[in-house]
Amino acid sequence: MWNRSDVDFIDSADVPWERPAEGEFGFLGGGRKRVLSRDLGDGAETAVQRVVDPQRGVLAAELDAYVLAGGGVLNGETIEVNDYVHIAAGAELDLVPGVRGLVLYCGFWTTPVFGPGEGDPGAISVTHTERLQWTPATWSGEVELRPGAMLKTLRKDDRAYIYLAAMMPGWRSESEESHPVYEESYKIYGDVLMGARGVMREGSYFFRSPGIFHGPLYSRGGTMSFIRSDAATTTEYRDPAPGGAWDELARQAYVD
Repeated sequence: MWNRSDVDFIDSADVPWERPAEGEFGFLGGGRKRVLSRDLGDGAETAVQRVVDPQRGVLAAELDAYVLAGGGVLNGETIEVNDYVHIAAGAELDLVPGVRGLVLYCGFWTTPVFGPGEGDPGAISVTHTERLQWTPATWSGEVELRPGAMLKTLRKDDRAYIYLAAMMPGWRSESEESHPVYEESYKIYGDVLMGARGVMREGSYFFRSPGIFHGPLYSRGGTMSFIRSDAATTTEYRDPAPGGAWDELARQAYVD
């Protein structure tokens, strides 16, 4: 699942659409996917998937999904934009996209094998994230963050910590930082300066191994991201190198 090459970072719109292979989730009908990263060992992959036709069958892979656009009905329950869906391995799915289709951010824990059969239709949970309250961010440990960094915890167990992270317009963290966990992030909306790497915008994606320093961070217009880690994170901070201050980098990065 986590044995992947680092991706830091890409714009998902630059990744070509491809048809899922026969026997994979989304193959039925005219669906397409953009693969953002993949574990070549166990077949786990992260992709943006466009589903336009009903998908009925058993999904062999565990899946964390976030509704990016459109909507539909999953096992009798309506799903819509900003819903988080956790599907256990071996779940039986009856997914009917709405008239405008359905776009999902999909994090599969193994190869996304999908096909006919009988499974557990109850092995699915839907979290309507807009009904959850934002709470102050906890990833900084004892270091006090500037006000305006918030999170919503969506899943926390011995295998994963999944959450939404948001920053209000103008928020910044002036240090570089690293985390002792794997970290995978998809930008739902907004912008965030990721140090000298540039500005992540809507649809940007990264995958990082533990201990990779990044930052300073700054969001001009505010931002929200869907993040998966293998555990709740803590942070190590260091001062940026000369020329790497947040305001210097922002002047270069926000030229538009």
